[in-house]
Amino acid sequence: MRGELARILYERTREDVEYVFGDSIAALAEDADGVTVTFESGTVRRFDLVVGADGLHSHTRRLAFGPEERFKRHLGAYISIFTAPNHLGLDRWETYHALPGKLVCVYSSAGETDAKNLFVFSSPEELTHDHRDPAAQKRALTDAFAGDGWEIPRLLGHAADADDFYLDSMSLVKMDRWSNGRVVLLGDAAHCSSPASGQGTGLALVGAYVLAGELARAGGDHTVAFARYEQHMRPGVEQNQKMAEGFVKEMVVGSKWKIALRMFMVRMLPKTPWKNLIAKKIRDDIQAAANAVPIEDYDTGAAASTARPTVAA
Repeated sequence: MRGELARILYERTREDVEYVFGDSIAALAEDADGVTVTFESGTVRRFDLVVGADGLHSHTRRLAFGPEERFKRHLGAYISIFTAPNHLGLDRWETYHALPGKLVCVYSSAGETDAKNLFVFSSPEELTHDHRDPAAQKRALTDAFAGDGWEIPRLLGHAADADDFYLDSMSLVKMDRWSNGRVVLLGDAAHCSSPASGQGTGLALVGAYVLAGELARAGGDHTVAFARYEQHMRPGVEQNQKMAEGFVKEMVVGSKWKIALRMFMVRMLPKTPWKNLIAKKIRDDIQAAANAVPIEDYDTGAAASTARPTVAA
């Protein structure tokens, strides 16, 4: 789960990395020797490089490259996820409920006492609420599923009390370049592939590894490292974004008869002689996307004696 992954990464890096919580970058001023960063708290500091790893609505991207609207591509759907009591008693199991243009999924992983509620709904136009306003987001989700049956009213009731509530558009970020001077973007800030790809976290972690490796290989020369990082990552990113564009349409099937046909095919699949071939094809496609970026073993020994750049991320 995302929270557990964040805890693991923090625990592994907190001795070597300075973490500043509850603050954000407000302004960037680059010169030949570095970047002066002004934070919202009023603190002003100097860094060699700035890495924007702040997601789909990246503030760093806006400061260094321009408005979000220039780069975000809405895929026609919204997704919401939040933790709730596991009143369905799921144990390493997922339960789906499909409606025209909508999908609800409840799942619980091994060792979890709670469950995750996942809602997806079609929205050709982007919603107008502030994406940082949880109350407005919860109203938007409730409005989208108003009047729907099954367990939906009960599941929505848990949204009001959820402290990890998330709702956002399924969108891609497409940019001609991911760096500008001493500022470089990483993960969703650079190339969001949307939750429809299922690969956003993987691409972000692999991208961080590649960026660090290329900086070490280039001896800290960011102009060389940034170019190599993007060249290495872009083909795999584009493959995952293409997959997301197709898959989001499968998540929000538009009619009752298409849903009924899909459910019939799912029920019949275990009885067919070619079920293993179909399962293998699905698995292979997902694995190909997950491994679309080749992983190199970067030899950082030669760069170990080089002064490490100071980086604001």
